[in-house]
Amino acid sequence: MRVEEDEPIPCDMVLMRSSDPKGCIYIETKNLDGETNLKNKYVHKDINNKFVNDIQAMQKMKGRIFCEAPNNAIYKFEGQCIFEGEPEIPLGSDNIILRGSTLRNTEYVYGLVIFTGHDTKIMMNSMAAKYKFSGLEMYTNYAIAVVLLTQFILASSGALTGTLWLIKNGIPS
Repeated sequence: MRVEEDEPIPCDMVLMRSSDPKGCIYIETKNLDGETNLKNKYVHKDINNKFVNDIQAMQKMKGRIFCEAPNNAIYKFEGQCIFEGEPEIPLGSDNIILRGSTLRNTEYVYGLVIFTGHDTKIMMNSMAAKYKFSGLEMYTNYAIAVVLLTQFILASSGALTGTLWLIKNGIPS
């Protein structure tokens, strides 16, 4: 997948090639961690050396990526990239970019998609907001429940007493 400068990253992906010959890219992660400063990420040096001048080789590559199962740890990643007939290349958190970050000060980047949809780290971190109650709100709710229960008991006992009185004394005319 190719991502251009100032575009949001649509999925979690391993960096394969950058517009920078050394494989360095800059991302803004304010949607992930609230920080607006740019962070450096890198194409692994072995991958960068393999594809730095040859995009055709990248498109024709054959290999596999083995990585951890989807999880919510945005600062941790462990994986391996294995190209046919070559030694494995270890991958870490500096070699991936996460959905929700934005590419800055880098013309373009190519990446290999590893997680999409609900399996991305940002989606695994999002959870439903908890509704917070203050002590006063909880006390007020308890007091209202006691008042309603008391009214129900008094109304029921009044209705029962009135019905029994009518049965015993008859309906007045």
